[in-house]
Amino acid sequence: MGGQNFEYHSVEMKEVFHPPCQSHTKSTMKILIPVTILQTSILSIVLCMAEGIRALGGTIPDPAVPMIQLPAKFRSHRANSDRRIPENGSVNIAKLKGPGSIRHIWFLAGDDTHLVIHADHASKPQIDVPLKAFFGIMHGLDPYVIDCAAFAVLPNPLPNMPGTPGYNLYLPIPFEESCRVTLRGPEGQRAVAMVDWHAYESVDALTPYRLHATHRMAKPAAQRGSYLELGDFEGEGFLAGIAIGYMQRNHSDMVFHTGGMTMLIDGETHPHVIRGHNVEDDFGFTWGFNERQTRWTGCPYQVNRGRLDQDGVFYRFFGPDPIYFESSLIFRTGARGDDMESMVYSYHIPESKSFDMQTPDEWQIAGLWPDGDQWETFLERDPLPDGPWSESMPAVEGKPVVAHAMSKRGWVDLQHVFYERHHGATPLTILNHSAYAQTTLTSDHDRTLNLRLSIDDWATVWINDEKVATVKHEEGFKTVRIPIRLRKGSNTLLLKTNNTDTPSNKRHWAFHIALDQ
Repeated sequence: MGGQNFEYHSVEMKEVFHPPCQSHTKSTMKILIPVTILQTSILSIVLCMAEGIRALGGTIPDPAVPMIQLPAKFRSHRANSDRRIPENGSVNIAKLKGPGSIRHIWFLAGDDTHLVIHADHASKPQIDVPLKAFFGIMHGLDPYVIDCAAFAVLPNPLPNMPGTPGYNLYLPIPFEESCRVTLRGPEGQRAVAMVDWHAYESVDALTPYRLHATHRMAKPAAQRGSYLELGDFEGEGFLAGIAIGYMQRNHSDMVFHTGGMTMLIDGETHPHVIRGHNVEDDFGFTWGFNERQTRWTGCPYQVNRGRLDQDGVFYRFFGPDPIYFESSLIFRTGARGDDMESMVYSYHIPESKSFDMQTPDEWQIAGLWPDGDQWETFLERDPLPDGPWSESMPAVEGKPVVAHAMSKRGWVDLQHVFYERHHGATPLTILNHSAYAQTTLTSDHDRTLNLRLSIDDWATVWINDEKVATVKHEEGFKTVRIPIRLRKGSNTLLLKTNNTDTPSNKRHWAFHIALDQ
């Protein structure tokens, strides 16, 4: 051994994997390997494994968005830009040729800048939003530190260090043919960026999903008993994250007592609902907010002037638990008349679409009745006036509610109708109650078809005052098909449903209706 002294380790090998096309056998053996050789060998094995993955054209998950699988074999590139925005108001900071994926962008840009991203020659940009809001800086506030899986905002902390912060994006931006990143803003404003991206030899292993961003601003949002729609997506995709800012105007209660976020998923195929508790719970906090940040959820900005006077900005990224949809997603959060700004980050398969459904659009809602936990009583039809219901309809438990509701993609969301009107910090005040929903179905001839009803509680259905079905279901959303007969002209559909106190159902008070030919 050349006169060298080696320390020897005994290594037991229980599995021997043979090369492809050879048999795989199990064996056990012990060998003595010098420590220095062992260390070198381990490094060699790791390097060989990585090279093997690349050689086989495998994929690796993105650390910020594990649903995005990217080719393991790539070449790293950087595109640099340092320009002034010209007279036309926009400047391209990167024009990339695919296949590839942007892995990181550092921006230095002014307050009034818009971020615009086109991938693969789409007819309209997948992203066209205010840059500050895209990075979670809401309501025109001065930049504050944000450090999460999706991005980092690093402002200059000292008065003698003026200038805009460094904005760092880590959400992957895959593209097959090309990608163009543009900054739009006032003439003369600086547009500085470093774009780090990977180039791939083939599109075979490239994910089909493309990044989108959806911006909403409401000053103020709708009043109590409604919601702010954060996004309405069709086709196949998944939610990657959300950032939202609240500036409180309604001081009747804490700003985060809105019933939380609602996701109405796949109404065209497999309707189901995901519902939150309250805003702070959706973002991982309890009993209000604190300025805390983690990789996936946090509150980078909060002002507490008292229990009924608070502002805040929050983010949540769904890296470990993405919200997948195959045909559509309606994303909402409760509103109560406050100023609200949001940014939703999602990935979609281009040109995937939801299919058309025949659904009633306009509904009247009436309630609440205190018979929602008594099956025999629930089966009885309460006295209701014929024709359209008036807001002067006799009071129910002293709290009359007759509301007009528009369905969307076949969904009717009863919690947002009743939650703020019969309000506590939780939906407990609307548990074990029932409500009625009424609409008109118009047909140009007599016909028989199926009414497709998706619901997670009890239901009774009448067509033209004839009871056609009763449903008793308490284990998550269930879809039933009810044969119905429509006469030529107008037909009245009346639905009675309840909100029971079963563990998974108490916050899911919604239903979906469509007509199957």
